[in-house]
Amino acid sequence: MLRIPWAPLNGGIFLIVFGTIMLLSLVGVGNLNPFTGIPLVFLVFGIWLIVAALVLPGPDDRYAPPRSMILAWGGMVAFLGAIWLVGTIALTLVPVVLLVVLVVVGIGAVGYALTRAEAKKAHPVVA
Repeated sequence: MLRIPWAPLNGGIFLIVFGTIMLLSLVGVGNLNPFTGIPLVFLVFGIWLIVAALVLPGPDDRYAPPRSMILAWGGMVAFLGAIWLVGTIALTLVPVVLLVVLVVVGIGAVGYALTRAEAKKAHPVVA
């Protein structure tokens, strides 16, 4: 299996996302401007971190952060980007985004608990 260096990969993805969205916002594609482009960068990069934590194999280094930490950081960055983006577009919709994020986090917590319970059930108890 390939060992993917996470720092250069994530740094490169961030630069690609930042450059592309800022270029599109300066050109004015899709009613983007720099004030809505910067939160969109955070949202897209947070989504990338979530996808990378779920899909890509983690490094074999014992000092590397676990996947759950990458997933949590991606979720926080995407959450902040979503709140910031909605705040720049329509401030009255920020509570709606907060509640939707709470529901998604709750569903994730229930799914995590069910997968952990399933993993514990699979091990037989020796008496």
